[in-house]
Amino acid sequence: MGLSGGIKALTGYQRNEPIEQTITKVFDSINSTKIIPFIQKSLRSAKEIFQKGGHSTLKLSERNFNLKFDNRREIVEDHGTYCTTKPFVHNLNSIQARLISSFGSGKYRVYSPISSTQCKGDAYLSLTRRMLVRLLRDDLAHNLNLNLTRIEIARLMKEIGLPCSLNFISKQRNRKVIYNSIPPTTKTLLILEKFNLFFPSFDKNLLIRT
Repeated sequence: MGLSGGIKALTGYQRNEPIEQTITKVFDSINSTKIIPFIQKSLRSAKEIFQKGGHSTLKLSERNFNLKFDNRREIVEDHGTYCTTKPFVHNLNSIQARLISSFGSGKYRVYSPISSTQCKGDAYLSLTRRMLVRLLRDDLAHNLNLNLTRIEIARLMKEIGLPCSLNFISKQRNRKVIYNSIPPTTKTLLILEKFNLFFPSFDKNLLIRT
């Protein structure tokens, strides 16, 4: 990221929004969790298809793009909005710094990726289910002053054609909605239309991947 504010490269992050939104995400993340959740798209590998069968279908995985400083360079001076760094002189200092950086790093790892076996089925609907449950538990609940119980959420999800267990709903707690993530297929659009019948003020286009 250049000092002028324009994003030059985010290696590993698959951007699916205008550059202005990406810049906002980066700066908001730097000032808070230092994590940007996103959906990674990839194709099943030839090895996986050979071992497990199926076709070369699209895989969707939830990933966290980590902006936490990894201590690969030594900080020389902190200028407030940025730091001056230099390469480590001694190998042992580099190893020590990276070990310190790794403490408590579990929360920065990839979470709830869709497995290969699930990718043979409706991976898009699995993604839609997670995003809508999170929406009901967090963003939408906050904006519309909702306080739905797990049972009420499960009943609503069943009504729109995406049934889920109470345990599944519990696992989505404190996980963020990833906007512009749901591929617009016939099935996902139908689910979102049904969801809109319950919450007509919500703009379903915010969830659709462009």
